[in-house]
Amino acid sequence: MIQNSRFKIQDSRAKKSSVLNFESSMLNCREAGGFTLIEVIVAIVILSISLVLVMQLFAGGLRAARTSGDYSRAVLHAKDKMGELLENPVSETGSFDDGYEWETEVQNYKEFEDVKMTLMELKVRVKWDDALKNPRTVELVGLKAVSDEEENL
Repeated sequence: MIQNSRFKIQDSRAKKSSVLNFESSMLNCREAGGFTLIEVIVAIVILSISLVLVMQLFAGGLRAARTSGDYSRAVLHAKDKMGELLENPVSETGSFDDGYEWETEVQNYKEFEDVKMTLMELKVRVKWDDALKNPRTVELVGLKAVSDEEENL
């Protein structure tokens, strides 16, 4: 019996020591810098949200660059048409080869009887649809001084 009781005592000591060894090994893992599953999942979620936000910023930048290019092209077209309109002030409409449409408007702005001159208001509108099919417009307005002799020709 004494042996039997020793065996039981040793067995219970072995169980206690194995539990203590398991707990101390878990503490050693924590101290070694390991991550729990929850920490890894939270880190992945934060990284995913950050990546989505960065991608949206890039997409917004590309849209802004496209819109800026469209407006620049429209202003160049309007400037060219304004140069033609200064030489030959006539109201008309038309379109460019790249899908932009233009419209000119000429009207008297103010007459000066003492110097026999007239100021004419010249308007050039350039219209186009952006990538989302929204209508866009650029308008340039200028004045041209015309003598009464030129106006009669």
